[in-house]
Amino acid sequence: MIILAVSPGPGVIASVSTALSKGFKSSLLFISGLVIGDIFFFILAIIGMSAISKIMGQLFFIIKIIGGLYLIYIGFEIIKHRKDRIIFKNEKNPKYKTLLSALLITLGNPKPILFYASVVPTIIDIARINLYEIMAIIFIISAVSFIVVGSYCYLAIMSKSLLLKKKFQNKINLASGMIMASAGGYIILKKG
Repeated sequence: MIILAVSPGPGVIASVSTALSKGFKSSLLFISGLVIGDIFFFILAIIGMSAISKIMGQLFFIIKIIGGLYLIYIGFEIIKHRKDRIIFKNEKNPKYKTLLSALLITLGNPKPILFYASVVPTIIDIARINLYEIMAIIFIISAVSFIVVGSYCYLAIMSKSLLLKKKFQNKINLASGMIMASAGGYIILKKG
């Protein structure tokens, strides 16, 4: 779970963006939406997402390819616009929009789908799991997400003045774009 939370992805990027534009409290609400999505995928894994993925193998292969291509596209877009200046706006959105946007990011992100569909069933005996273990895992998912992504958000707010420097933004955007495109290529080329 720590590896899932630490690895950069759309959820982390959007959380940091929310922290920088709307403040730390809004980023915590955003992280709540990410956690709800993770819990949803975890529950799907428990009730048979892995069985569904075997039955609908070709569809999941197509989703994997589309997800990989999407990440490559995002990576190249970040690289293409790496010299664009980031402008932090202090916008106020209704709380439900912040929560809903985070939930939609998680539900549309191939990383948690692949994690919960493939990794969880291999490390947890889903046939023998009980309610207390499910609650403990949900607590771990929540705690790790809030600690890790919350730390990203807090550090981003603390380093906001550094992030406003154009030279630094260019390097961060280039590295982020390369990582995102590489992750997309890895997802496409990964067997299984």
